[in-house]
Amino acid sequence: MKRRGLLVSLAVLAFAGVAAARFAPYLYVESWPLLNDPVTAMSPDPVRIAKGGMADDYFAVEELGEGVYAIGEPRYYQANYSYLIVGDKRALLFDAGSGTRDMHPVVKGLTDRPVTILPSHLHYDHLAGIGAGDRVAIVDLPSTRADVAGNRFSPGRYQFLGMFDGLKTPAFEVAEWIKPGATIDLGGRTLRLLSTPGHTPQSVSLYDAVGGRLFTGDFIYPTMLYAFLPGANRADYRQTAQRLLKELPPETRLWAAHCCRRNEGYAAPWLTMKDLADLDRALGRIDAGTLEATGFFPRRYRVNDQMDIGTTLSWIGS
Repeated sequence: MKRRGLLVSLAVLAFAGVAAARFAPYLYVESWPLLNDPVTAMSPDPVRIAKGGMADDYFAVEELGEGVYAIGEPRYYQANYSYLIVGDKRALLFDAGSGTRDMHPVVKGLTDRPVTILPSHLHYDHLAGIGAGDRVAIVDLPSTRADVAGNRFSPGRYQFLGMFDGLKTPAFEVAEWIKPGATIDLGGRTLRLLSTPGHTPQSVSLYDAVGGRLFTGDFIYPTMLYAFLPGANRADYRQTAQRLLKELPPETRLWAAHCCRRNEGYAAPWLTMKDLADLDRALGRIDAGTLEATGFFPRRYRVNDQMDIGTTLSWIGS
């Protein structure tokens, strides 16, 4: 009888542990505004950038060549980067930024082509810069189609995560639905949309064969990768990394959405396919239990000298 009671207690504790781990990402984001002081979105301090120039005393603008511009937000606490890719007939803005300062005048100063905004995923710091009248494209997935009501797209609470900056969830019309694997014709150049889940289920990257570039959004970038927020999945992360390593040329340069490379100052953040291979190896070692971590939630693992990855508890595989 005592043994049966002990087994039941252990089973209950095990179930409670797994349940707590599953809900930890949601508890984390919901408790953030309660346990932390309001974030000062824009730093009042002057910014010294390593490359490019400043616009409106807020945006860092860097030309990458072949009609590609990196537009950074060095005074925003998340140091976001968006990318403007200009073709002969139209341009595409990959991520709309945090909305802390209006990016539209900067974009208009770089191109007179009509611009389509394509978010790499649905988090607030990539979506909040979308304005009234913008032409927006969204990856065509069942989960994104489910976010449409009355002809307007509005991401879910845990897709947008606006609680971090005290933002209301936006709603806007979608002008273009793009299937994963489809090409986007800008006139004189084409981009390929790749589904790259891991950071979120809806995450996408853009492959630009003209300059051998992959615009990765938040899938991979210098500093710490967030694989512990709602929707993040470590297994998806590894599958995506392995697929990209097989599909893309080894010389591909990865242009990411958060700055900065260590010891290189404020400039458009980039990585290489070797960094992607390092991420794959690190994820394999996490799965095998052979990579040491610090912290409890998130669990922080070193990938290489440019990157760490933060995950939820390792035994639940995400």
